[in-house]
Amino acid sequence: MKFKVRKSKILRNLFIAIGLLIICSLFSVYLLFNTAGMEDKVTRLLVKLFNVNLEANLPTFFSALVLLGDAILLAFIAFGNKKKGEYFWHWIGLSGVFVFISLDEMIQIHEQLRAPMEALFNTSGLLYFAWFIPYVAMVAILGIAYFKFMMRLPKHILKLFILAGVVFVSGAVGMEMIGGMHAEIHGEETLTYALMYNFEEFLEMSGAAIFFYALVYYIEMTFKKLRLRFKPKKVKEKDLIDG
Repeated sequence: MKFKVRKSKILRNLFIAIGLLIICSLFSVYLLFNTAGMEDKVTRLLVKLFNVNLEANLPTFFSALVLLGDAILLAFIAFGNKKKGEYFWHWIGLSGVFVFISLDEMIQIHEQLRAPMEALFNTSGLLYFAWFIPYVAMVAILGIAYFKFMMRLPKHILKLFILAGVVFVSGAVGMEMIGGMHAEIHGEETLTYALMYNFEEFLEMSGAAIFFYALVYYIEMTFKKLRLRFKPKKVKEKDLIDG
């Protein structure tokens, strides 16, 4: 059986899911600021399930799953290039990075860096949430190490990679910096801050989705002979006689 992947449909469905999750998260924000409070069990449940600023809920699982999907596609590309006798280590490295990002999304590794980074650098303003300082350094190192590799990519794939990276980093770092500056002055319990972290998560999920689309596009373009075949298990003549 031949299986054809429709990359445009994948991207559309991912953005539909992202839109629904953000709408649900914004509804949870409305409940937080327009109901009697967290005493109501239904309110607590909806906030726990959908608020993008909380851990181990539907938006978190979705984000982690998309990022893990990116890692799997990168590993698939690495395996395909290895079979073709082409260079594949950069793809494996990227796959490992996305496995880490997916894991970080699930168990919030970066939150463990916040206190020591803030104590070490005595940060404030745009650097109020100091956890991202080592992450920015890591991104810079990866950018230098992968520059030649990126320049060898087809132009339209390179543009998609850059777009995905800019969108994701704009959320993970850019909005985090702006949100941190606001939180330092006004606290984290304001409607403005809630809108900021929703926009931040929207950008992060969108960047991961665009990258997923770009990887599917690259696979479709590079491995043109790729086919997924589903073969029924062969039944031996002896088994038929015994049966």
